[in-house]
Parts: sequence; C-alpha cells; structure tokens
Amino acid sequence: MKKIIVSLVAIMMAGALSVNAAAAGFLVKGGLNYTHIDLNQSILNQAKEIGLNPNSYTGFHFGVGFQTHDLLGFTLQPELLYSRKGMKMNDNLSWSTNYLEVPVNLQWGVDLVAVRPFVQVSPYVGYSIKSSVQGSKASLTERASEFMRSFTADANRFSYGIGIGGGIEVMRKLQVSAKYVWNFGQVGNAQEFIDKTKNISRNSAAGIEVSVALMF
Repeated sequence: MKKIIVSLVAIMMAGALSVNAAAAGFLVKGGLNYTHIDLNQSILNQAKEIGLNPNSYTGFHFGVGFQTHDLLGFTLQPELLYSRKGMKMNDNLSWSTNYLEVPVNLQWGVDLVAVRPFVQVSPYVGYSIKSSVQGSKASLTERASEFMRSFTADANRFSYGIGIGGGIEVMRKLQVSAKYVWNFGQVGNAQEFIDKTKNISRNSAAGIEVSVALMF
C-alpha cells in the first residue's frame, strides 16, 4: 500500500508540474482537522485504568497550492500543507504531531459558470517535523507518562494515505471543501513528548478535514 500511495502521488505531481505553465492559478488554503487514532482495546483498557480517555483531537492545517486548468471536468491540485494532528487524553492533557504534507487532489467537477461543485480523491505523503504535549505538568503524572511509553515503539516520521471528499468553488476565487482522510502509515514521532519516549503509537489514524482556499 505504501509503494502504491507514494507512486500515485509522484505520478500525479509529475502530471501537475508538466502543465504548471498552464495552471489556472495558485491558492492559499487553511482549515480544521478532526483526527481519530484507532487504538486497540488493550491500550484503551490500560488508559481507562489510570483515568485517561483517548479521544478525537481538533487540529488545523494551512498552506499553498496550485490548480491546473480544467480538462473534461478534471483538474489536478497539488498542495504543500502544515498540518497538526493528535489525540486528546482527557480534559487537561493532549498530544499532537505537526506534519508537512503533500496531497495531490484529483478533482472532477461541473462548471456552472458562477459555481463549480466537485468530487476529489487525494493521495498524500507527509513527514512529522515536531511533536508536543499540551496540558499542565500536574496532568502529566508518572502513570500517564508510563502509559504513553507503553504503546510507543518503532514508528517513523513518514506518513502516507488517501482522502475522499468534495466541495464547491465560487467564481474560481473561493473554494470550500471537506474530505475523509485515512492515514495508512504509523502515526508519527514523539521524541519531545516525554523523557525517554521515542515514538507515537503505530496505530493508524483517520479523520475529517474541512478547508477554505482563496484562489488567485
């Protein structure tokens, strides 16, 4: 799966770059991530025993991209995004990982002059560049620290996955979109979370991304 996703991103990016001279325009994009990490039941049970309740996390993303001209309703829209994902451990404690991601959105839409509704498939690759814990020192107890260490092993910083969704463009100036994203790689690196912690859980992540883009 990893080789397929990476190859697909490379092929689509090469296609987009080959028509870059005829790109319809550049865009600036931002939005919210709603991330859920799929922990196994054993880990969830351990968390509950020490008063933690791993749950969904609200992060954000922003970046730039460009969109090629329409060809039979199809466009390519590669992007470079800074994206924060993570997991809420309780009301006072959460952790997050910041990624640089390169999604390549293959869109198909119907140009209705004023608006263009579209659907999209978005393979992507990413790299974890920074990790952090949010919360008070009091909430990061030794038991909570030990729990995090118990399910952190052998992940790497590289991530990859695919998103499926759709959206609408208004006058080719404003784009609003949403997609469901599956991360097939290991979640990320957590060296900065806790002393002696090396990596975040290998468990996969999924979530919803809602974005607004200004097109130029």
